[in-house]
Amino acid sequence: MMTIAQSASRWALVFVLVSLAAYPAAAQRINFGTYATQNISTIVSGSLNFNDKQPAIGSGTNATVTIALIDNETQYITITAEATRDVTVTVTAPTDLITGGGGPGNQVPFTCRFAYSNLGASSVAAAKATAIEVPVGYNAITFPMLRRSSGAPLPPPTPPHGGYTPPSATAYLFLYGTFGPVGNVSAGMYSGTVNVNVQYQ
Repeated sequence: MMTIAQSASRWALVFVLVSLAAYPAAAQRINFGTYATQNISTIVSGSLNFNDKQPAIGSGTNATVTIALIDNETQYITITAEATRDVTVTVTAPTDLITGGGGPGNQVPFTCRFAYSNLGASSVAAAKATAIEVPVGYNAITFPMLRRSSGAPLPPPTPPHGGYTPPSATAYLFLYGTFGPVGNVSAGMYSGTVNVNVQYQ
């Protein structure tokens, strides 16, 4: 299980856990930990738990559990970086969550979705209301840390120098997705890892 972390490393890891019992399932969740380049900092909100959306999932039911952007179960990562710069976020996720060594009977399809908000929202709820979903099939997005609602482009950012510290802004990356359909698979803990890379463009 990963914990909330801040680091100067390049990669962010999202650990995916799904528990599937022979009939009801329990403790389905995705824990997030983040890492980023240079002076970018990240904070993770908590665990994405599919059982918060559907308490029981049974093998052979063809059940599909979806946590959508608008749902309360969606989790988020805050990204704080220089306000005048662009960041590129890349999300690489497995197509299946597995138990044991994986393979037939030991894997369930998983689709990871993400959205971002860069309007300088003052709360998570406001950020979610203005979030832009990245279309299915895309795994990377580049956006300015602080989007302008109108007006001409700003001049190039002032590079850090002497005692100058560039202004910062916080953007939100929302994570959610779909687990299933659940076929005739073994009971157990299904897991995978999602890699999230956050760096300046």
